[in-house]
Amino acid sequence: MGLLTAPAGAAEQQPQPVTAGALPTPQTNGIVLSMAIVGDTVYAGGHFSKARPAGVSPGGAGEVNRDNLLAFDIRTGQLLDWSPSVTSTAFESSADPGPLCDSLGENRWRCDTVFNVTAAPDESRVYVGGDFDRINDRWRSRVASFGAADRTLVDGFDPTVAGRVRALSVTEDTVYMGGAFDSVDGADRTRLGAVSTTGELLPWNPTVDATVHSISAVPEQRRTLIGGAFDNVNGQSHSALMAVDDTTGANVSWQWQAPTPEDVVTDIDTDGNGRAYFGAYNWNADGAVRFEGRGAVRVDNGATVWMDGCYGDTQSVAVSEGVVYAASHTHSCAALGAFPEDGSIDYQRLSAESTAVAGTAAANPNHVTEGDPVPALLPWLPNTNGGPADSPWENGTWAIEADSDYVVVGGEFTTVNGTRQQSLTRFAARSVPEAVNNGPQVPFRAPDVRRQWPSGDVTIEWTGTWDAQNRAIRYEVVRVGESEPIHTVTKESWPWSLPTMRFTDTQAPDGSTEYWIRAVDADGAAIGSPRGSTDW
Repeated sequence: MGLLTAPAGAAEQQPQPVTAGALPTPQTNGIVLSMAIVGDTVYAGGHFSKARPAGVSPGGAGEVNRDNLLAFDIRTGQLLDWSPSVTSTAFESSADPGPLCDSLGENRWRCDTVFNVTAAPDESRVYVGGDFDRINDRWRSRVASFGAADRTLVDGFDPTVAGRVRALSVTEDTVYMGGAFDSVDGADRTRLGAVSTTGELLPWNPTVDATVHSISAVPEQRRTLIGGAFDNVNGQSHSALMAVDDTTGANVSWQWQAPTPEDVVTDIDTDGNGRAYFGAYNWNADGAVRFEGRGAVRVDNGATVWMDGCYGDTQSVAVSEGVVYAASHTHSCAALGAFPEDGSIDYQRLSAESTAVAGTAAANPNHVTEGDPVPALLPWLPNTNGGPADSPWENGTWAIEADSDYVVVGGEFTTVNGTRQQSLTRFAARSVPEAVNNGPQVPFRAPDVRRQWPSGDVTIEWTGTWDAQNRAIRYEVVRVGESEPIHTVTKESWPWSLPTMRFTDTQAPDGSTEYWIRAVDADGAAIGSPRGSTDW
């Protein structure tokens, strides 16, 4: 029984996530850190040098060169020809700059990872930020822009940023940047800065004391939200998440406070209705109270809408159709009555929650206290592995984006739903003809079948299964040799909460009789159990 106390009728009001069966998608030989959906095209950036079709092993047929950027068709999953050369100037250092840089030997390194891919509001351009300093052999210092129509590098947009760009947010006339830099075009800019969409430096100049991971400009409210590892904004104490004026960069009114100073907000998305949704990790991870899950706040004042209280770092969030999709390694969500530590799922690396409050927590787990508002956990449970065994993170999923028809996921994973697939995958809404259902799950064990004495009636008892995209499953009891079920019952379940059911067949024939159970979800996906039989 979960801890979530939901209002009457809440289940009927909940939005429906996309299906949980993965569609064929290109793969890379590395890690995808960011994506943007522009029309029917997905632009993906990260740290990789090769791309290949779905189902192909590294080095196999169809593998091609891709330098930290690629594009594919969101409808077909076909890799597109776009192949810009993204690189950087080699440098010497006795200190290792980190796993997203390449060693060239003898204390020489190259850092050219793409950390962020963002589309302009009118989708006319695609902006990228990272460590690179050249694209197609043209100087582009850690930020660049491509025309979406012809996918060519935009002339004239060439700001010089002195340090890593991790975050971008673009409005009609402004490109907001965040990261680990200290100047833009030679002017002091402490991890935050802005240029016009034509590339000129703007006076926006807030300061923070540690890396910025995410920016979300909300021009209709004259605010820009910033998330990251900082503890101070413009010299005032504000940890992990804050809002500043989108023109002056000055601090604005803000209520939300991070549960601990070690919390780091990694990603922010908005829904166009005055709310922002965000995910985080905690770099200390030793305390019982820490922010690693998801939260929602009002953009105009930072007032908390809900916090989910989950453990497990969240790398990325995406909001669409009333659903907050997350790339994380979620576990122990006691405030939602979900993912217990002793459950059947170790880490859930893809999940979905409602944007709206769906109830209140009935206990005091993590930073959520009894009576606090919480979202609904929604039935969307595809999963990936954590990635290569030599990964320094083994986070699996790192980036997620969504529109009304598709959810696309990037990361370092090498399997999706147990099938080999590296670094990219996609899922479709039920309205998309190619959508793949991922329904009732195995193992689904044989029923326990016993004949009663002296009546001869047969009692069939079984434990249900769970479904990756539906809560409710219809169970059909089938007597072997007959085409129609002799009994049906519908029950809801989660992987950590499986129902036990029983039916007595009062019309059972004499002699040894076999039965099996069919599990069918609302989308028609079905599996059958092995047979169980009487012994007389």
